[in-house]
Amino acid sequence: MSRRLEGPLAGRLRCLALLIPLLALACGDSVGSSDPSDASWESLRSDLPRDTSPTPGGEALRELARGGAETALDLLGHLEKGENVLISPFSIRIAFAMLYGGARGETAEEIAEVLRYPEGEGVHDAWNALDLALAARNLPAGDEGEDPVELLVANAFWGRLGFPFRDEYLDLLAVHYGSGIERLDFAGAPEAARRVINEWVEGKTRDRIRDLLPAGSIDPLVVAVLTNALYFKAPWARPFDENLTTQGAFERPEGSAVTVPMMARTDTFPYAEGDGCQALELPFRGDELSMVFLLPSGGLDILEESLTGEGLFAILDRLEPAGVAAAIPRFTFESDFELREMLQTMGMPRVFSGDADLSGMTEGGGLFVDEAYHKTFIAVDEKGAEAAAATAIVIRESAVPADHTFRADRPFLFLIRDRGTGEILFLGRVTDPSA
Repeated sequence: MSRRLEGPLAGRLRCLALLIPLLALACGDSVGSSDPSDASWESLRSDLPRDTSPTPGGEALRELARGGAETALDLLGHLEKGENVLISPFSIRIAFAMLYGGARGETAEEIAEVLRYPEGEGVHDAWNALDLALAARNLPAGDEGEDPVELLVANAFWGRLGFPFRDEYLDLLAVHYGSGIERLDFAGAPEAARRVINEWVEGKTRDRIRDLLPAGSIDPLVVAVLTNALYFKAPWARPFDENLTTQGAFERPEGSAVTVPMMARTDTFPYAEGDGCQALELPFRGDELSMVFLLPSGGLDILEESLTGEGLFAILDRLEPAGVAAAIPRFTFESDFELREMLQTMGMPRVFSGDADLSGMTEGGGLFVDEAYHKTFIAVDEKGAEAAAATAIVIRESAVPADHTFRADRPFLFLIRDRGTGEILFLGRVTDPSA
């Protein structure tokens, strides 16, 4: 393949050609133009087109979905009990799928095992097919005033300006994820680069996910940041009547009760019982997407500990239309995680260490994942639901190994000298840096 550069840096090489926007990413979505005053950037892309007709087969997509359920339950088991929490296994797994494309050896094996990727070389084909299938779920506003259904997925690979990435890796990003490498000046302007990525995530999630990359997460040793943004908003197929919403008691895990608005509707819904819970499915407009509630017969901890991906799909397979008097609380909350420790505990330590093999991205190796950040948002009311998620995987160069530790956390002397002559120009003492 041949590379092509786009963006202001390439524009200057083309004799002051006009700035062009960053090209489309997954499902026709675009990175969006960056302000050159914030951070220098250029877009490096393969000439290969997106494969818009992948053929992984229905079984591969089912395997991908079941793997997502297993991963989600694994992650849920590593999170704090008794707190509101929301994760997006799709966002996490597709971001790591792009990383997986550059991983080799045991590093790749650990990623595939922990995140339950299908076996064989067709994993990227399957992700491409899933990405394209989700893009087809969007619906415009209805003729009778129904709100639209929005399901937006965007992927981006942000690479350090001038860093050499393999042509083969550019091909993989282009063919299966519709992406290139959006180059930012991590070395010269790390904070500006962090702002560019955070603003991109905010735009793709309708401002629901803000400050995904925290202060200090980007420094000159960062080589790349892999991001996924996911946004969903849809009305119920049959909305709740706000006049039927009443204040009701909600029992918290420790036994105390809190009063919350409870939405109510008696209707025919997909419903199932068994395996320690009741299951209720509320379809969204278009009936392609839905929200399923699992209400435990015993404690929530018991359900979480016993539920498996296979068990979850068994419950979903038993859903049948039934008359149900449903009462669901309105709720809104956000979640925020750093995934490194959880994924290491789950069996994926190598990619976060100096032993990581990401040689499929660049020659020479020396790269590892420093941290993976994940944020989510959910709001449910009488009209429908809105949810957003974003994942950022920060890839760094291995630093020079430290043989000694020097931590100036007590009084010290300092001097400024001329190294050529040995002349000491200044000598001082620090006993209180805050003074």
